[in-house]
Amino acid sequence: MTITRSDSEKSVLGRRHFLRSLFGLGTVFDSLPAAEAKKPVVSPGSFRFFWADLRTGQMGFPSGQVIPEGMPGSVMKLVTAAALLESRTLKPDDKFECTGTYVCSARESVHCLYPHGMIDLPHALGLSCNDYFAHAAKHLSANVLLQYGRDFGLDQFVGSFAGGKFPSHPEHPAWKYALGLAPDVQPTALQIMRMAGLVANKGTVPYLHSAEEPDAKGIPFELKLSSGTFTVLREGMEMACRQGTGKKLDPSNKLHVALKTGTTPHGQAFQSWVTGYFPWDSPRYAFCLRSQAGTSYEQAIPALKGYLFGTDWP
Repeated sequence: MTITRSDSEKSVLGRRHFLRSLFGLGTVFDSLPAAEAKKPVVSPGSFRFFWADLRTGQMGFPSGQVIPEGMPGSVMKLVTAAALLESRTLKPDDKFECTGTYVCSARESVHCLYPHGMIDLPHALGLSCNDYFAHAAKHLSANVLLQYGRDFGLDQFVGSFAGGKFPSHPEHPAWKYALGLAPDVQPTALQIMRMAGLVANKGTVPYLHSAEEPDAKGIPFELKLSSGTFTVLREGMEMACRQGTGKKLDPSNKLHVALKTGTTPHGQAFQSWVTGYFPWDSPRYAFCLRSQAGTSYEQAIPALKGYLFGTDWP
């Protein structure tokens, strides 16, 4: 039987082929019937949405909800960018040429959906260029990347909530930590949301606590980076929503969202994150959404749109 696919179905298959080549998962979708090759069916329960008021520290999520954790994927590029800038390894306008593929070792390469050409750091963040960050990571050690991960709180509790997996010493090459693909770094949704809050507030987030702890007292979390580094991180996150991986979230720019996405392999499928804050010009809220199945582009961003625009934010 010959299967004829529409242009939209071919587009889906092309994206999946790219993602599977990115993570070394083969191309099983190419052998499926067209009806099965579309987006995976994801139930509403597959999404976990968390938010925090960046003035009071109060977090919102359903009582008793399991707080997911997992490899951060490209969300980790915020940490990597900070490490590159703070160590003066790179300046914001230093450029690398993205050819679409970067060879990391004899057996491993990373890919971009299309070649970005000559690209600087803010654009590499906004467009989530794997080639750029894998290339830049060769100038950093895994130990340095993990130290900046600690600075961002990836080894610490969020309020009274425990953190995810974080190593005492590196077990993988630097590029895997730079791209958030090292399996020994698996932060929780709350830790990832706090990262976005730190960028939004330029280094200080109030003590984060759940709505069930209205009078909770605690020490604010602080991240000491230069003002120039925060400027680049914020610029990259704003760009991600305007023209990068989150451009379909708020095309009319109603909420002024700044964000970072991340997709990671999960068996023969994917899991994904979107974290960020809004409004970008006067941050009030940070958020994090976890999709237990699917990529950030196909599943997490559309789900996040429902949460953000289906809520009357004070």
